[in-house]
Order: sequence, then structure tokens, then C-alpha cells
Amino acid sequence: MAVNADPAKFFANHELQSKSGSAFALTESNQAWLVKAHQQREQDAQRFVDALRAIPELSKQLSQWSKLSFDDRMKLLPAVFEVECQVLDMECPELVINNTLYPTRPVNFVFDMNNPGSGLVYLNPDKLKAMEPYAPLAFLIHETRHAYQFQLAFDAQSLLAKGYKSAFTAQSTLSGLSFSDFLTLLNEYEAFQFGNHVIGLLYDWHVDMPMMGTFASQFDRHGHLKIDLVALANQQQKSKTLLNKYNEKAQVQYDLRSKGKQ
Repeated sequence: MAVNADPAKFFANHELQSKSGSAFALTESNQAWLVKAHQQREQDAQRFVDALRAIPELSKQLSQWSKLSFDDRMKLLPAVFEVECQVLDMECPELVINNTLYPTRPVNFVFDMNNPGSGLVYLNPDKLKAMEPYAPLAFLIHETRHAYQFQLAFDAQSLLAKGYKSAFTAQSTLSGLSFSDFLTLLNEYEAFQFGNHVIGLLYDWHVDMPMMGTFASQFDRHGHLKIDLVALANQQQKSKTLLNKYNEKAQVQYDLRSKGKQ
């Protein structure tokens, strides 16, 4: 079945993104943010993987992920969650793993802009069981990264913190976002990158995760971003905006999704 066959529902939209330019990875003024975020993501992903590998039994079980039953995979997630919270030096959000809190959603990060706290990470086993084998692990890492982003947004005044706060605000207020609009919000863009990077390091870049974000957040078999927005922004094409350059590169992913190959 074709997915997102309507181009308007897939590609990034300048008019919509301009309503909250500071919230999106495709905004020209956010290029310094992208560089800083890439550096932080690389450091955090490596520290996280090192910490997981420093726990022998957990590391062994993670290395055998594809051979484990679904139930055994789910049993590992709270331990991975605890390590991620420790590595990112944040307050652990509430972790809820059941099929009742949000029965129609596979995963969710619940946050309140008016009453910010640690947030809530939700995973629905019934929905995740139908997905690819690594989806529960990747989504746990992704949603927990959102908790880190959200706490940083309200605890600091750094470049990254301000970007995340803009993104969470936009996510709460904007409607009509396309696939690429939603997934190039700074918080979604970076959380998918982080989750994909960790999975890549754990499994030597042999796991392809086509569900996990746009190609701007996905890595190839060599550990390189399929669409590197930092490199793309530095290309000398003054007649084209970063958003337009992204849309051109994203045509490959659109074609795959419209043909039902993603």
C-alpha cells in the first residue's frame, strides 16, 4: 500500500515552517543549532553505548536482540531506560509500558508546556509487536531523548535549549504539518537522529530503520547521514534555500514511501 502518496503531505512546506522558523531544522538561522546538536548527539550516543556495553549481562542480551522473543525484548527496556537517564544526567521521566494509556498509539512522549516536569514516556506492546524487531528499542531511546530535550528546554538558556523549547511549543500549537514538517521540528529531528545513531553503534550500522524519521535523521551502512543538513547548508547554491535543497534530496524517500517500500 502506498504511504504519503500526496506530495503535500510529505514534503516540507515553507509557508507553514515560516510561522515558527526557530522550531525547524530547515530554517537558515538554525544552522549553528544544527552544528551544535550534531556534536552533542555524537558525544551522547557514544557515551550511552559505552555505558550499555559496560554492563556485561545487559550488553550480551542486547547483542542477541534479534534472537530474543518479543516479551524478552520488552523486559530489557526498563534497564536500557535507566542507563539512558543516567548518561544524559536527567531526571527519569515516568515510563509506562502497557496497551491501555494510549491504546491507539504505539509510542508517545507526554509533556505539558504550562506545567513542565520530567515528562512521560509511553510504549504500547500491542502496537510495537507488529513492527520491525528493533522498533521497541529504537522508540524507547527516541522517546526518552525527548524527555532530555524537554527538561533541557526549561532548565537552561543554551542554544540547544532555546531550540528545543521552540520546537515543543510549535508541536503544541501548529497544525497541518506534513511528514517532513513534523519530522524536521528540532526535537523530532534530533531524537530520531539520536535513536538511529545509538542503534547504529550497537549493531555496526547493519540495522536499517526506515520508520525512524526522515532521511535527515537516518544513517547509511557506513554511519553517514542519508541527508546531512549541515553539509547541505554549506553547499554553494545561493538560489536555493536549505528547505528546497532538503525537498530535492527527500524525493528518494518520497518515492520509496509512495511505492509502499517504506
